[in-house]
Amino acid sequence: MIYVPSRVKRHKYKFGMNTGLNLVSLMDIFTIILLFLLFNVSGEDEAITVPDIVRLPVSVSTVKPVPATTVYITGDTIFLGDKKIASTQDVIKSGEPGIDSLEKELIVQMSQNEVDTENDGTRKKIIIMGDKLIPFTLLKKVMYTCSWAGYQTFSLAVIQKE
Repeated sequence: MIYVPSRVKRHKYKFGMNTGLNLVSLMDIFTIILLFLLFNVSGEDEAITVPDIVRLPVSVSTVKPVPATTVYITGDTIFLGDKKIASTQDVIKSGEPGIDSLEKELIVQMSQNEVDTENDGTRKKIIIMGDKLIPFTLLKKVMYTCSWAGYQTFSLAVIQKE
């Protein structure tokens, strides 16, 4: 019986090439992948930081917040930035629709930020980070106070549901 090699085998023997691993091409590819990842994966997705004192609710919202004046509402206290403003229990028990101390601080904050943020338009924006367990009446009072102080755009911070 005569052995007749297949067409592929004949081609392989006739035009045999010395193939090896070309490391230069692989290094170029890895360098391009590394540069792509460095430019596209950075910490810019995290626009604001969430302190440990607030547990934010989960939402399907995909809108990224813009850094602005931030009001934190915990289970015990209301903060404007780092400054303690009022106790949540006192605010809930009061019959007034707004919070006087928060309004005063917001007006002061707005006047201080007036020069800095006039150009980018964040002067009248505010972010409210409320704990997921606070009652809605408290959140409503904070929103009313922010509106009364002159802030026109509210952003309620949430954690994006995955």
